Amino acid sequence: MRHVRAFGLTTLALTLLTTACAAAPPNAQPGPSTTLSVWLMKESAPDNVISELNQQFHTLHPNVQVKLTTLEWPGRDARWQAGMAAATPPDVMEMGNSDVLAYASTGKLTDLTKQDFENSDTWLTGLRDAGSYQGRLYGVPYYGGDRVVIYRKDLWQQAGLGDPPTTLAQLEADAAKLMAANKATDFSALYFPGRYQYAALPFVLDAGGTIATQQNGKWAGTLSSPKSQAGLRNWAEFVAKVSRAPADKDETSDVDALGSGRAAMIIDQGVTASAVAKKYPTLGEQLGVFPMPGANGPMPVFLGGSNLVVPKASRQADLAAEWIRLLTGTQYEGLLGQSGLVPNSTGLSTFVSGVTAVELTAAGKSWFTPLSTRWSAVDNANVIQDMLQSIYNGRATVAEASAAADTKITQLLNTRPDPRESRSQAHRMSVSGRTEPRGSVLLRSYISGCLRA
Repeated sequence: MRHVRAFGLTTLALTLLTTACAAAPPNAQPGPSTTLSVWLMKESAPDNVISELNQQFHTLHPNVQVKLTTLEWPGRDARWQAGMAAATPPDVMEMGNSDVLAYASTGKLTDLTKQDFENSDTWLTGLRDAGSYQGRLYGVPYYGGDRVVIYRKDLWQQAGLGDPPTTLAQLEADAAKLMAANKATDFSALYFPGRYQYAALPFVLDAGGTIATQQNGKWAGTLSSPKSQAGLRNWAEFVAKVSRAPADKDETSDVDALGSGRAAMIIDQGVTASAVAKKYPTLGEQLGVFPMPGANGPMPVFLGGSNLVVPKASRQADLAAEWIRLLTGTQYEGLLGQSGLVPNSTGLSTFVSGVTAVELTAAGKSWFTPLSTRWSAVDNANVIQDMLQSIYNGRATVAEASAAADTKITQLLNTRPDPRESRSQAHRMSVSGRTEPRGSVLLRSYISGCLRA
């Protein structure tokens, strides 16, 4: 995933880097001058973290040199395919979590199910699911990112509000007070445009519904199931009370809606707060964040991020798995958390603060898109966005719109893929139509200490 952030390691971080060395697995016996080829994406882990990890790895394996290659996100698929077909293929690759399924399903990745990875019992659900195919693990959770509620404390205080809400009912009550205190006809207590699928779908999951399920090798859309319809009705009723955002827009106007005062709250990636503060400098100290509340505790959030994989073509699979084991264990995940990324485990909350802590709390209830190799076809056809808009503007009932969406989802998921389609799903975290979660220690200058988890 792409990121915008600054890096700085504390004394605690530097101490962690020199401790907790892991033992080499007994089957890792490299010969002289072995090279472990690692491909990471641009603006992934901080350079000094990877450097220290490689030094530790070299101490464990003096005859192994780690060769690091950094790739840009655009064009990654072509680079990955060429690399895996080369005479000297990469041994470790970072993939966006929405990329893993396409490669796992075609036999291009090593099955890591039997490998022992630290904190695997507390991995973020969305990252674990994204790295799995047919019950087997192919992509080890690396780091994540999700959406939170970003709010303006000045408008919050003017409406007489106190602590952030922890339930959807409380949020709705707070929104009513904000609407009453701001009479502008285009004001939204929470700016929630009609086509914002990754903020609307959590209502479905929060009600116990699903998007699509697979049975006997066939997929079926399930948005018209009773629980899913209940979630969609909850969403529609909530949005009607708190938002005056357009039905035909997505979240790309969030920054201006919040910054201009046309909204008191938005739902977006935590790093969006830095974008608001950069464009509207006077708001820097007035921005806060909290997890989007659901019926009981935080609402399930869509989780984006990255996973680490071992290509099937790798000649150093055991060493590759060990390198991944180090990077994804407590020692280095703690450092990633301190740098502003959301670590891969709910058990690492002591390493994060500010907005990252809020994101990690929210990520404790996470989900990922249905694990179909054809899900990108649903995304590209805007099936869910069209369904939401038709409900939002009253052109269809929840029952009608969800039934129509299920028909399209079922058809698309059970249709042979067009060879011209992209091999991997687009990262649709939707800050700009195609975006990915980003962590940022820069946000700590904008988010108050009271938001620490």
